[in-house]
Amino acid sequence: MPETAIVIGNYEGEAFLPECLASLGRQTLTPKEVLVVDACSRDRSLAVAEGLGTRVLVVPNRGLGFLYNRGVEAVSAPYVLLANTDVSFDERCLELLVAALEEDASRFAADATQLDWDGRNVVHAHTTLRRGRLVREYFPGLHLDPRTPADRVLPTVNANGAAMLVRREFFLELGGFDETFFMDWEDLDLCWRAWLLGRPTVYVPEARLRHRVGAVTNEAVAPRRAASSHHNIVRFALKCLPAGAAATVVFGELLRLPRHRSAIARGLAQAARELPEILRLRRQTRPNRSLLDWMLAGQP
Repeated sequence: MPETAIVIGNYEGEAFLPECLASLGRQTLTPKEVLVVDACSRDRSLAVAEGLGTRVLVVPNRGLGFLYNRGVEAVSAPYVLLANTDVSFDERCLELLVAALEEDASRFAADATQLDWDGRNVVHAHTTLRRGRLVREYFPGLHLDPRTPADRVLPTVNANGAAMLVRREFFLELGGFDETFFMDWEDLDLCWRAWLLGRPTVYVPEARLRHRVGAVTNEAVAPRRAASSHHNIVRFALKCLPAGAAATVVFGELLRLPRHRSAIARGLAQAARELPEILRLRRQTRPNRSLLDWMLAGQP
């Protein structure tokens, strides 16, 4: 097996780091390096990580994608597992994810099954995309389902940013995560851009972990995260989706503006300021209808 590195994005995860790091220490495939990228935490995260013998890199708090980007730049292994602090990995998780990428040199990322902290319920599985309603969807007009059951390794829309293995070479080729995304949908944006370059993401059902979903998002961060989520939805659509689908997403955001005025208004305003850059990136990304149609058809 090739060498692997672990990059953990952390913000005030003092309570979660010990279990996360312990689970990585139990892996059947031993990582070459574990790096905690910390977003200027005010708790004892640094002391906890360093006390457990883990290297720490401290960077500004500019979002999860920013933390991961700095971490991937700071390690050298060909495969990098990107992880939140509030997860605990089954012993074979890393081994199985790496094996999935080793099977096909074109694959960009591998995604694991996520269970709740009790280990009873699946909270993330194979991600599929279907046509959806204009309202009450993550993305207006599209139905993104991250809990579709699957019993074998197969293509998936995107890997989940709480725990995803990436091929470092392709990650750098893509420019990493979009650093205007503070939180939410940075994983979808990255993997979709990889798909557009013919770099698949696969779901590996036997690779498992437990996830305390939302444990690291406190009340102080929630308003900024909400605005970021809506900004990211619009920026992703305008940058990566065919014109008709992108227009539907923007129209749907305007329709739900009265119900979520503060978050959506802030998100739309930021996207509007970025529009010249978004259009430039769209020309580079080259969205195509065939990819979206393939996703909507269930990735046959």
